[in-house]
Amino acid sequence: MHRRAGFRQAAIRQQFAFILMCGIAGFIGEWDAARLDDLTDALAHRGPDGRGVDFMPSGSAIGLPASAVGLGHRRLSIIDVAGGAQPMWNADRTVGLVFNGEIYNFRQLRKELEACGQHFSTHSDTEVILHGWRVWGPRVVDRLEGMFAFAVWDTRARSLFLVRDRHGIKPLYYSIPRPGQIIFASEIRPLLRAAETAVTINRSALYEYLLRGWSAQESTLFSGVQQLQPGCLMRFDPTKGASAARVERYWRMQRPGTAELAASASNDEVADTLCTLFDKAVSAHLVADVEVGVLLSGGLDSSAVAASMARLMDPSSIQAFTIGFGLPDDEIPFARSAASHCGIKSKERLVHPSVFSSEFTDCIESLEEPIAHPVMQTTWQAAKFVRQNVKVALLGEGSDELFAGYPHYRLLRPPFSLLPGRLVRKYALDVMCLMPDSRTLGRLMTPGSYEPDALGAIERRIQPWFGGDDDANDMLRFEAETALVQNQLMRVDKLTMAHSVEARVPFLDNTFAEYANALPFALKTENGTAKAIFRKAMQSRLPTDVLYRPKSGKKGTQALLPMINGLLASGGPLHHLVDEKSIAARGWFDPKATRGWIDGMTSPVVRHHPIESRRRAKFALALAVLEQWCRLYLDVDRRTSPVETKQIPEPSRCPP
Repeated sequence: MHRRAGFRQAAIRQQFAFILMCGIAGFIGEWDAARLDDLTDALAHRGPDGRGVDFMPSGSAIGLPASAVGLGHRRLSIIDVAGGAQPMWNADRTVGLVFNGEIYNFRQLRKELEACGQHFSTHSDTEVILHGWRVWGPRVVDRLEGMFAFAVWDTRARSLFLVRDRHGIKPLYYSIPRPGQIIFASEIRPLLRAAETAVTINRSALYEYLLRGWSAQESTLFSGVQQLQPGCLMRFDPTKGASAARVERYWRMQRPGTAELAASASNDEVADTLCTLFDKAVSAHLVADVEVGVLLSGGLDSSAVAASMARLMDPSSIQAFTIGFGLPDDEIPFARSAASHCGIKSKERLVHPSVFSSEFTDCIESLEEPIAHPVMQTTWQAAKFVRQNVKVALLGEGSDELFAGYPHYRLLRPPFSLLPGRLVRKYALDVMCLMPDSRTLGRLMTPGSYEPDALGAIERRIQPWFGGDDDANDMLRFEAETALVQNQLMRVDKLTMAHSVEARVPFLDNTFAEYANALPFALKTENGTAKAIFRKAMQSRLPTDVLYRPKSGKKGTQALLPMINGLLASGGPLHHLVDEKSIAARGWFDPKATRGWIDGMTSPVVRHHPIESRRRAKFALALAVLEQWCRLYLDVDRRTSPVETKQIPEPSRCPP
């Protein structure tokens, strides 16, 4: 069976000429080719295997007499790249494309396009987008299945189009330094190098970070740098000046057919369908001419990915990578159990906890925006480990948001769900974020920094996601569109690409994700068990100790907090980031009140409180991350040259 599956995978690979994970960049404006080179080469770590740039000076050839157009691409070769240089143009050079990602259904789309009279010169998914743009225009995005961020310069429309995939797996940032001009890139740092003003902080995004531990606004923590939201498309027409940017949402996760699905399918049938769709998703993510590994934590999600891989290819050819810190709750034993059960190779690396501090600065710099996630160093070390062996790895991100896998979803089941909806949402968000609320921040922040109206506005940002009679599914959508994107996928993308590793997330395959999303919440939390229906689907594939391993504070990302607390404590290697001197110098928080609140976690009352103890520990981590981020980005001028300050126009908003 495995040999036939291996032959099947080989046949699939032959039909894929190449797939590129990479970095893209470009601009419309009064800049030169040197600026394009600088933007593109700032992304070299995302694409160390090659580069391509096209600079088109202002003039009739591009239809913009006062502006130049630049497109840049850095390439990480995953499958044969002989025929797929980027930027890629159509035959008459009226449409140019730079693309980062993978389109899973490109063969089907290619057949449709050939039937429409389109002729292909490569076998790439990039060219399918290009010809699809010729035939369907921007609506080609409705037909794409995969993970992607791309930019299209369309001379006929005299417009630049920026597109991001449905779930936000691939990032895309932009800046509008003056009306009618735009710069974009896969990461923020190239935009900072090209900035025309000194870098300043966006207070609204900062407040969301302090309340949530991440910020998922369109505006990043850098004033003037925006991120295109998942499922959104921007058209930038430089001839329209201050109103040049128009953003539209082309996709949002819906919940069709839930009642019908619950009534028409038994639990066994749903579980069988999940297995079938999941195997198809994993199969699509295995396409490569290089070896594909799996990041194996020993939890249900990554173990399910490994088990599916073992059904699709020779298990002995699969490499699983696991990182441990030598702590009592290390995940290595569970990963070892899953790997052994699936018959795959298990590669383990025990990392000394000191790396959390010794490589803290590099990790925060690569993240670009602060996130208070205890597992960030695990991802960083895992990416380093993977890169020594393979270029591509699958992982289990996205499952918790589809199947209600986090502890706070228990509050959305009886008896807790019988409380008023406002209280249920508040308690669920408290457990979800583990950060201080606005009143606590008001006691800790200095008078000049505390803006109650602004903090209140951040707390009210959740309202568009709620308001119906289904708080549980509203919470799932809220988390999928905010925390998953900025706290999970951003961390994975930035920290793996920093080491030139492509991370793939089969749980976010669109067909699988839409089916899982449509399942009734009761199926996901049946009998109080998180991810109940997915556990049922995997019960014949995984050992019991992995299948029913709970996600809790002792077994999961929060297990790292005690170790991190030691690094932040007095005498610890990271204490200088959160001591009274550093807090006072930054000026945002009252140093004595803040240190007193954090140090209060050692009191018996707080220490034994399952929520409050972790809240204070996580806030200490959040402050350390924020201080290190400030030193890297706010205290250092990254501009290539000083230019007088300009007012930056805001684009139209992508509606929630």
